[in-house]
Order: sequence, then structure tokens, then C-alpha cells
Amino acid sequence: MKMQIKEENRETYGKIVRLVLIALLITGTILTLLLGSYKYYRDVVIKSEQKDILNLVTTVSSQLEVYFKETDQYLLEILREPEFQEEFALVAKGEMDNIKLMELIHRTRGDEYMSLELIDEKGDILKAYTNNPQYVYRSGQDIEQAVKTRADVYYVDAKSDRSINIIHPVKSNGKMIGFVRLKVDAEYIYEIYLADYKSNQKGYISVKDANGILLLHPSKEDLGQNVVEARKNQYPNYDWSELEKVVEKQKNREAGIEIYHSIWPGEHLRVQKISAFTPCTIGDTFLIINLSLDYEETITNLEGIRNVTILISILLVVAFIIMIGYIYAVEIKKNKLTMEARYLNELNEKNALLMHQSRFAAMGEMLATIAHQLKQPLNALKISLYNIEDYHVLQESDEIYLKKLLASNHKFIDKMASTIDDFKFFFKPQDHNTAFNLYEAILFAIELNVARINYLEIEVDVTGDKDLQIKGESNVFSQVVLNLINNSIDVLKDKEKDRKIEISIEEKEEEISIIVTDNGGGVKGEMLEKMFEPYATTKGDQGTGLGLYISKNILREKFRGDLWLENINDGVKVQIILPKGGQYGHRK
Repeated sequence: MKMQIKEENRETYGKIVRLVLIALLITGTILTLLLGSYKYYRDVVIKSEQKDILNLVTTVSSQLEVYFKETDQYLLEILREPEFQEEFALVAKGEMDNIKLMELIHRTRGDEYMSLELIDEKGDILKAYTNNPQYVYRSGQDIEQAVKTRADVYYVDAKSDRSINIIHPVKSNGKMIGFVRLKVDAEYIYEIYLADYKSNQKGYISVKDANGILLLHPSKEDLGQNVVEARKNQYPNYDWSELEKVVEKQKNREAGIEIYHSIWPGEHLRVQKISAFTPCTIGDTFLIINLSLDYEETITNLEGIRNVTILISILLVVAFIIMIGYIYAVEIKKNKLTMEARYLNELNEKNALLMHQSRFAAMGEMLATIAHQLKQPLNALKISLYNIEDYHVLQESDEIYLKKLLASNHKFIDKMASTIDDFKFFFKPQDHNTAFNLYEAILFAIELNVARINYLEIEVDVTGDKDLQIKGESNVFSQVVLNLINNSIDVLKDKEKDRKIEISIEEKEEEISIIVTDNGGGVKGEMLEKMFEPYATTKGDQGTGLGLYISKNILREKFRGDLWLENINDGVKVQIILPKGGQYGHRK
């Protein structure tokens, strides 16, 4: 039979594999056509995207050029005013400390400028209009050049103050008497003209001077450095030749689009970027306006279209495969269900056998307990009968004494009958829909073992709600508790003194918890994990290894509950979990 099933499965799998290969071939053909079409469409769209990006950078550059041109013209108009020239001459002579027109510019447009400076013909500062309380005058290369050439100077200070400087000579009656330097704050330029331009998640605009020195960039640590040298120092193992070529084109005042590899600020992974760049003319110098975008993000929409198309094609092929393979899948499932049914039947038979074995083991323990419990009243009854025999042999006449002997005999017989009734109740089938008291069921299990408990002088303490009830077979539940108590007693008999078993009943929101603890020393670590497996025992030849396994199965199948075991400080804690109501049924 097994060989036949294997042969049928092999044939079915073979047919399915052949159909899958055919479907894969069809899928491969469709995907190849789709990828070819996608590549062409991607190239067209990327060129369009690049054009849009370049237009964006060109627009930004034009706006900046207009701003600097208007600012420069505004400054020149003021410098041509006779009133300004006269006041500047007085300031240069030390006869005046302020120029009204400069004060007006500072009040109205001071946020745009880092400083507006009046400088004498030697390059020394006369007066500075600034909002920076920590302002320090720096002459710099631009002042040196202005003093030397006595002409207009346009200078980008990317390394120290990070400003765009405009210097014009001041003349009075045809004679040069000093300079005015306007330092435009690069951060102001970024916030007003550049910050809002961001085409995708990681994209940003950066600004470099004519030598490739970073003036504005999201990574503050790179400011004032040559971008190529900065990258080489940070990542010497990367190839930066692509970036070098791009920067050289930018320094040559070229405008265009380039695709190259670099890193994003704060990241270390080398990725592909798209760079759109154009020069921004300021007097006789220029800025390099650069927009960097993530290549993958730029083509995200295209990737989505491609992925959706591929997904649809794959789904069609998968549907085709499912349709053809359905019949074979049904047969396989049927075979699988048959095997599972056989396995479940075998498992149920095995569990039934184990339950049967456990029942007999419990019966054996009960018989030993009953024999022990009957021994005491039988001995007492035997002694009483001897006394009655002596009473007649000696022809005594004390009727009261005789009645006492007979009454004690009745008492001994009643105790033996009660013990036998307990034994009958323990093994008598009961209605699983009948509610029973948990506390009383626990006491019954204790009573069945009271002889061993008293003999070993074990202190048993039961606490908790005495009125809790659940539905089920009380004697079956008592068997579980009896198994747990027996385990504790078997461990505690090796303890010299202070033997304790504590049982607590606790009602929670959705369940009832019964905890049995002892101070018998616990279970060794490697054995703890196997305690709920069949035939796992710590008692050697003295135990069957079925108690906890059967108890857990009883709780699951009869009460929809469960059983957990763990070591505590000086013993073992076993927890019974019961759902409220304890309705009979298999656990789902």
C-alpha cells in the first residue's frame, strides 16, 4: 500500500513539474518582452525627468542671479549719492560715526546680510552694520584684492564666514576714499531660495564656489572643503573618478545632467545619483548650483509600472498552473488526509492505551492505599473480637463493657465501608455536564492519600475560594490532583523534616488557577523539559512516567484546560489552568 501511494505521488508530482516548467517558459518570454518595452520607456522618461531637473536648477540659478544683480545695483545707486560720499568722507576722517543711508539699509534688509562694512582705503574697518553681537572683522583675500586693484570685487567666502561678498570702492570728487563691503549670508540664500526645492525623499540642492569648495550642503561637516577631496578622505576605498569629472565640468561653468556614484549625508552605502548643475553668475565670479537626486527614487514610478505589469503576468501564469494542477492537488490532498486520519487513529489508540495503563497504575496505588487504610481498623477489630471472646470464656457479666466493644466494632466496620466507597466513587463513570465543587474534589484526592500523608508527617495546606464550581467529572479531576499529590509525596519522603504541600485555588477574569507546590527540591534542568512526555519519570523503576502526561491530556480533553510545571526556590510549582465553566470538550 505504501509503495502504491509513493508511486502515485511520484507520477502526480512529475506532471505538475512539467506543467510548471511550461508555465515558467511562458512567463520568461512575457517578462523578456515586458522588460524590453520597459527599458525603452524608462530611457524616454528619464530623459524627460533630466530635462525637468535641469530646468529646475536653471530657474533657481536665474532667481539668484536676479537677486544679486538687484542687490549690487541697489548698493551702487547708494554709493553714487553725494550725501553718502560726503558722510563717508567724514566717517573716514573720524568726524562722524554713522551714515544714515547705511543705517537705513541695515534696518530694512539686515536679515539678508551678515554685515555691511565701511572700510578705509588701506583696508581697515571704519564701521560695521551687523545683527551679530559676536561680529569680528576679517579683511580676507577680497579686501586685499580691492586695496590692490582699487576696483570692484565679487568674492565667495566658502571657508570662513560662508558669505557672498560684494566690494565697491567709494570715491569723493574723483578721489577714492575707501570701500563698502556687503557680505550676503549664505544661510539666508539657502533658506529663501533653495530649501524648498526637493524633488524626492533624499534629494537636496548644494552650492559650491568656482573652485568646487562647498558653500552650502546638508552635511555641515563638509562645508568649506573641496567636495572631491572630502569624499576621498571619508571613503578612500571608493572610486571617485565619476565625481571628479562632474566637478570639473561644473568648475568650467558648464551646465548639464550627469549620473554618477556617491553617498548620501549620514549614510555609508555607495549609491547612484543624478546631478543637475548650472553656474550662477555674480559679477566676475560664479556659484555652482547643484541638485542631487537619488537615481532609484527618480525612477520609482517606472519601477512601480514594471512591477505591476510583471505581477499581473505572473498571476495569470500562476492561475494557469493552479487550474491545470487542481486535479492532481486534490488527489495529493486526499492521500494526505488519509495518512493524517491513520496517524490520528493510531495516536488516539495510543492515548487510550496510555490512559488505560494510567488508570490501572492509579488503581494499583489506590489498592495499596486502601490496604494500608484497612489495616488499622482490621487490627482494632481483631483485638475487639479477642476481648469479646475473653468476655464469654471468662463468663463476665459487665453488659456495659460488652456494648462498648460491639459499638467500637460497628465503628471500625463503618470506616472500612467508607474507604471502600471512596474507592468505588473514584473509578465510577460520571456525567460530564454535572457541576462539582473544586475545593471538595481536591480534599477528596487528599483523603485518598491521607495515610501516606500522616505517616510522612506532611503538612498539607489548601487555600482559596471554597465555593468555586466547574462542569465535568469530579473523580477524573480528582485523579489529576491525586497524581500531583502522589508526585509530591514521592519526592518529600526523601526529605528529613518540614515536609509541605500547598494547594491554592484562585479565580481570575477568564480562568481558574489551581497551584500545587512542594518543598521537595525540584526537578533537574534536563529532566524538566521532558516531564510531560510519556514514560518520563524521576522515580526510576518505581514510576510509570505516565502521571503528568495523562494529567495534561485529561485537562485538555476533559476540561479544555492545561497543566504547567516549573521549579521554584526549594521545590516544584505545578499550575492547573481551567476556563471558567469547565465545559467538557476537546481543546480547539
